[in-house]
Parts: sequence; structure tokens; C-alpha cells
Amino acid sequence: MNPNVPQKLAADIQSFSSSLEVGLAENLVSVVLYGGIVKNDFIKETDRVKIMIVLKEISVSCLDTISEALISTKRARQIQLLTLTTSDLNTSTDVFPIKFLDMQQDYEVLAGDDVVKGLEVSRDNLRFRCEQEIKNLMLRLRAMYMQSRKDNKALQTTLLKGYYSFLQSGDALAELKTGKVYRKESEVLEGIESIGLDADLMRNILELRSAEKASDLPTLQALYEKFMNMIVDAAEMADQI
Repeated sequence: MNPNVPQKLAADIQSFSSSLEVGLAENLVSVVLYGGIVKNDFIKETDRVKIMIVLKEISVSCLDTISEALISTKRARQIQLLTLTTSDLNTSTDVFPIKFLDMQQDYEVLAGDDVVKGLEVSRDNLRFRCEQEIKNLMLRLRAMYMQSRKDNKALQTTLLKGYYSFLQSGDALAELKTGKVYRKESEVLEGIESIGLDADLMRNILELRSAEKASDLPTLQALYEKFMNMIVDAAEMADQI
């Protein structure tokens, strides 16, 4: 497992995976850990844990088993599950190309077979989904600003959520533009910078994560406006690929 994962968190993840192996038995195909917890250099004890569970078949009974295993771990609120059959997985890369491309770049098989390595992600599907996600983010940012424009804590939270949302779609955009694969967060930011987008702005937003308190409203509003403008530029870029 990523050595940057806190020891207690890593142990709890492994324990959860083991309980799935026991409970699901022969129906279990694979348990895959993916996302920031696999690739990032800085991981907090409370960070979200993304796990994909692949099964031969899905029934109410096996969902009960997964639910019981989740409830039994103290990380239940952190763990985000993606539960699929093998058939679901093999027919979903066209619908979720960014998710599976990101997963392929960095993942860890906790139990069962490696079902990720051989997945095929179409460049055309990736481009379409990339533009769609960036434009969705563009619209969400505008809506959230109108709701939170006088609340510095809410604006800061929205900026950080926007950062992580764009980090994934920006990764896909940089790969589409350059043909290169970017893995760790720092590499993705370099990729975003290489295609002419403001990676320093992204880094400034990321710094908000470790701040002891929310920044003042004028500072956040200025960051927010720059970020919205960058997302518009990214959307136009994705449209022209």
C-alpha cells in the first residue's frame, strides 16, 4: 500500500478487505483500492477511501454482506464503494472513461484478480466525457457562488471540492492534449500547466486545505473568479480537441 497512508488507516482498509473476502467467498472477483489514497503524497487519517468491489453476481444477500462489513468498520463514513459485476465493469468504460483511466494509472488489488489492467478506454469517449465534466463543474461553480458568496467557509469548501473535481478531468485533458500519462498529483498539475492552464492557481487553492481557518472573503472571491475563468478556458480546450 502507498507508504504515505497512515498506519492505522492502512490496517483498517486491509481489515475491511479481509472481511469482504470471508463474507463474499466464491462470489468475490476483486477488491480494488484506487483514487487519491493510492497516488497522493500527502494523506490525512480522515481522507476518503475509494474501493471498487467486483462480484460474479449481485443479489440482495451479497449487498447485505457488504453493508455489514462496512458498518463493522470505524471507517464507514470514509469508504466510498463502487460495486459492480464483471459484466458491469467491462461495459462501463465508455460511460465512465475518466474514472477508469484514473483508476488504471494507480490502483492496488487488495483481494482477488486484477480486473483493471486490461480495461480499454476509448479516446473519443474520454474526450466527450472530459468536456462534459469540465462544463458541469463550470455550471456548478457559478451556482454555488450565488448561494455562498457571503460565506467564506462555504466558498473555501467549494473551491477545494472544485480543485479535486478538476484535478481528475484536468488529468484527462492533459493526457488527451499531450499523449502523456500523469500519475501523482504533482505530475497532474505539471500536465495542466504544460497545456497552458494556471497550475499555480490550483496550488494556491490546494494550500487552503491545510489552513487553520478559512481565508478572508475578498481573497476567496478573487481565487474563485480566477478558477471559474480557468475552467471556462479548459472547457473550450476540451471542445477543440
